Amino acid sequence: MRIITSLMSCLMALAGCNEKPSITTIHHTAAGGVDTLFSKTTVTGGVAKFECFASESGQCHFVVYRERCPAPAPGTNPAACQRTTLDDFALGIGKTHEIRGIPQDFRQCVSKQTLDGAGCGS
Repeated sequence: MRIITSLMSCLMALAGCNEKPSITTIHHTAAGGVDTLFSKTTVTGGVAKFECFASESGQCHFVVYRERCPAPAPGTNPAACQRTTLDDFALGIGKTHEIRGIPQDFRQCVSKQTLDGAGCGS
């Protein structure tokens, strides 16, 4: 049985049936057993897909950004990081948004309320 399973896996991989590696991030908060925010982001091959499943306000608000933090000189306090907003959008419940060509080191904030880049935590 192991030989058949291995053979089928190899054949499927050769036929292009293997999935590309991906990273999935889930944001979920609840109060009193009710979802106040529930979203999912999946990144596969430089394409990020953002999804809104639930939000107390009716929308999931996203800020997608990149952060550059200079290395501190020895014996000094770290300098402030510089943020560059890549995208800022809101999704209604059940809606999705894709960003193609997203850098690997992007970060995101999601909230049930409008955000700006400065309102995101580290």
